[in-house]
Amino acid sequence: MRVIRRWLDRLGFLGVSSGVFVFGFVQGTYPLTFRLDLAFIVLGVVLLQAVVSSLMFAGFISTSTAAFLWTLRSEDRSPPSRVGPSVTAIVPVYGDANVLDRSVESLLATSYEDLDVCIVCEPDDEASKRRASELASHPRVSRLVNTRYPGSKAGAINYAVEETDSDHVAVFDADERVHPEFVGTAVERLGECDVVQGRTVPEPDGVVEELAYYESVLLSYVSRRLLYLVTDFRMAASRSVVMRRAAIERVGGYDTAMLTEDFDFAYDCYKARLDVREQLTCPSRIEAAHTLSDWWGQRKRWMTGYAQVLHKLLATARPLTDYRNLTSAAICAGTLVGSLLMLSLISKFGVLVLVGARKLALLPLVVVVASTAVVRVHDWYHDTVNKLGWAWLVVPLVLPLYSLTAIKALSEYALSWDGDWYQVEKGA
Repeated sequence: MRVIRRWLDRLGFLGVSSGVFVFGFVQGTYPLTFRLDLAFIVLGVVLLQAVVSSLMFAGFISTSTAAFLWTLRSEDRSPPSRVGPSVTAIVPVYGDANVLDRSVESLLATSYEDLDVCIVCEPDDEASKRRASELASHPRVSRLVNTRYPGSKAGAINYAVEETDSDHVAVFDADERVHPEFVGTAVERLGECDVVQGRTVPEPDGVVEELAYYESVLLSYVSRRLLYLVTDFRMAASRSVVMRRAAIERVGGYDTAMLTEDFDFAYDCYKARLDVREQLTCPSRIEAAHTLSDWWGQRKRWMTGYAQVLHKLLATARPLTDYRNLTSAAICAGTLVGSLLMLSLISKFGVLVLVGARKLALLPLVVVVASTAVVRVHDWYHDTVNKLGWAWLVVPLVLPLYSLTAIKALSEYALSWDGDWYQVEKGA
């Protein structure tokens, strides 16, 4: 039965991928006719949908990039707090003993003084337990073994929250290099809100790593600008995040059943009307996937988790009780549908090439390259990345590849997913 399900999954992936591509081609060739009555003049305009799609996509990316850069430049850069409410920085670790030093040492080097670090290990991860014990020789570092809710990052975070009593709680990945002023700046902002979500930047030190960086720029930050302008929804993840203890207790912590506990947590915060703020300054550097196999597996895991979250949101939606239940499902569905349809843009641009409108076909590609290049220059100027790089020339490839991972993940979730999740290899 399992073999049959896997073959159904493969056939489903091929079928949906082909269908999305063909749908984009057919829809792109469909003419749109506009009739405009202007005084004594009747103007008829016939356009291909591919033209409209090209112009709308280019307009969306350029407008969103401008909004993102404006947010980066206008964000408050006042000096961070150095003393204040106590903060516990929780670092869940599983199979990452060789990179654990990055987060712990960077947290100990933070400018905020009232900070303790709590490393949470899984019972079967002997290497991480040994390394955590060595690091726990520092008076501000402690080690916990997640015997209460083993088997998930969400459970490790929840366990640490229950076992500590600081005023505020922060969560970081094992491979994060935390900016020395991030915690102090976040604590300062927590005087006005419940949760502060920082920016994480994949270190672009290779070809695949470069693509991961640009993917982060486009899909994690640029693409959400307009959503943030029209709704109160904000991402609240399980890394580079600082929150009031009362905030995480109000939503009941992270859901241990969810593959992407951070994506689910963001919707819990939104439905609970917690005030979540972004902090794009003082970004953390994280390790990116180093191979295409790891990149694919990690993104497929994320998209499978997004499908699981949408399933949960639809199953628990009570729109008559609170409109945010319905809005949450709509936002999540929009994320998934948008990821799926990115592949259809390729065939629509192909239509423009076939009809001789090559400049219109190139317009979205030029806009994507220019937008990511501008952000890269900004990050290089502010020492967020070490070099300008060159991979922004091929960054348009990220969009169809990401769309394929979304299709594969949804196919697997519907037909063959058995709860497994993918973990990338981390370097020393």
